Amino acid sequence: MGVGQRRRRTVPGPDAARGPDLRRRHPFTSATVVANIVRSQELEGSSNAGILAGTTAEEIDETHVRLRNERGVGHLPRLLSGAVGAMISDKAIADKVDLTEQEAGIGAFNLESVQPNRVVYSANEDYWDDSAAAVDTLEITYLADDAKLNAVRSGEVDITILPEKMVKPAEDAGYSIERSYGAENYSFSVNTDLKPFDDPRVREAMNIGIDRQAMCDAVLDGACQANGQLFGTGTQAYDADKELGDFAYDVERAKELVKEAGAEGSKFDLVTVAGNQAFEQLATVFQAQMKEIGLEVDVKPIAPPQVVSRFAVEKNAPVAFGAIGNAFDPSESIERYILPTGLYNPGGFSIDAINEKAAEALLETDQDARMALYREISGMAPADGFFIPLMTPETAYVIAGHVEGWENPWAPSFPSFRGVKG
Repeated sequence: MGVGQRRRRTVPGPDAARGPDLRRRHPFTSATVVANIVRSQELEGSSNAGILAGTTAEEIDETHVRLRNERGVGHLPRLLSGAVGAMISDKAIADKVDLTEQEAGIGAFNLESVQPNRVVYSANEDYWDDSAAAVDTLEITYLADDAKLNAVRSGEVDITILPEKMVKPAEDAGYSIERSYGAENYSFSVNTDLKPFDDPRVREAMNIGIDRQAMCDAVLDGACQANGQLFGTGTQAYDADKELGDFAYDVERAKELVKEAGAEGSKFDLVTVAGNQAFEQLATVFQAQMKEIGLEVDVKPIAPPQVVSRFAVEKNAPVAFGAIGNAFDPSESIERYILPTGLYNPGGFSIDAINEKAAEALLETDQDARMALYREISGMAPADGFFIPLMTPETAYVIAGHVEGWENPWAPSFPSFRGVKG
């Protein structure tokens, strides 16, 4: 992804999605919040319905809302700071405005146009904070890895994430690189309903048969940290004292476990995202390491929706590789990947200790105490479980010299452009 910020106006094309009247004539009140929560729960295909299940919203007065949930509300402050809390006009909800055709939000930027590889926004002149949109136009462009550095050199983009192989050329060209560990944790998920992964010995063999540090060094040039936990190195939920825990590399023991399970020569598909160079390369190294312990892996790079479909819906791919952790609260990752009802736990594997601790974390409203609970959970992944953590990548950003106000985000998927100018 590349980001361009310009002090100019972009003339919207025929696909422009704008709705200024909805923002100017209808104030944001507690009724707006309640209407949005109900919409998220009831709208067909809503991605927020599961997260807000069981939550009720009550207007106290024009500017206060009370939220309740029998499971607990400890997670809601963090979740509502992200996509779950994105609000649109209550009039737009009542009028059933199609958000694929018209915007109805009150953010610092207005959507101007959407193209297959570029989204253009303009500053919202009516936004309450004049300093939030520090540029007139914000463009977010999707570029191939090899094109990113040239785009910065040409001035096409001002900020971008660089693949590790492009960091040295960027430094040689005089650009400074900012690095950070984010929330992403590269990991494998396993369907425990499919053979040979219904046998815990095979799952443990996979976990200890991975040389995480070797993979980190070979594919990401060491710009990563080997990880044996549920959460990424750059998060508050990561337990810095746990390190690899039960996931230490032991290839001989892994071979023995595969033999004991009668699984030598077992073949299985591994699905991952096509076009993501790091994912494909890591999957290929994993393939070689599994062959060493007696398992045959067929790597299948496919489009992201197909990864979800094959692994979580059709359930015909035993193993999927991707990234966990791009969530505003650890509870989201737990619910999606770890709980027995999670989308990415198609075998319904249950870890009682994690289930109990996760329920406790929802009830806790003190955020520091919650993070302490999640640090406990982070190190609870068993070596014979269905979730195989791999590593936390270090993200490298190149920022053009004229850019001011940029701060590396806590996760690459959630950059903030508030007050950024250039």
